[in-house]
Amino acid sequence: MEVNEKDVVREFEALSFSIGDQEMAFDVDYVEQVIDKPEITPVPKSKPMIKGIINLRGRIVPIIDLAGVLESHVDESKYESIVVVKYNDIEAGFLVESVKGVLRASTNEVEGIGSLEKYGDKSKGLIKKGNRLVVYLEVSKIIDEIAEEGL
Repeated sequence: MEVNEKDVVREFEALSFSIGDQEMAFDVDYVEQVIDKPEITPVPKSKPMIKGIINLRGRIVPIIDLAGVLESHVDESKYESIVVVKYNDIEAGFLVESVKGVLRASTNEVEGIGSLEKYGDKSKGLIKKGNRLVVYLEVSKIIDEIAEEGL
């Protein structure tokens, strides 16, 4: 009997955070750190989703409005934290309202993308954990899309 890779149940960890009234998560493999929102230096003529840059221990890190990337509207005054991720040598910080913590889940708790057409390929699906529904975001697709537009 051949085992289909999609049938194999794998455990994974995701960093859960909130934007607006939606709980979302990034795969922890991409998360470098979480920091309190510092002063962000605006960059003239940058894309609207790029809120500016910060100096993070000597590294210049672009700060991105994740709600803007996902075409959601959020009161920017509620942003309290930045989730710093790294993918393909690109380091970026995403503004989030609050960080919930690390969520342990398995692949059989993730429902396919069909229910999340709003996010397109930026989402791996919906994690169903008890009564929680968490949008499981695809960091690689989000970073690639932003980089194509000129990060």
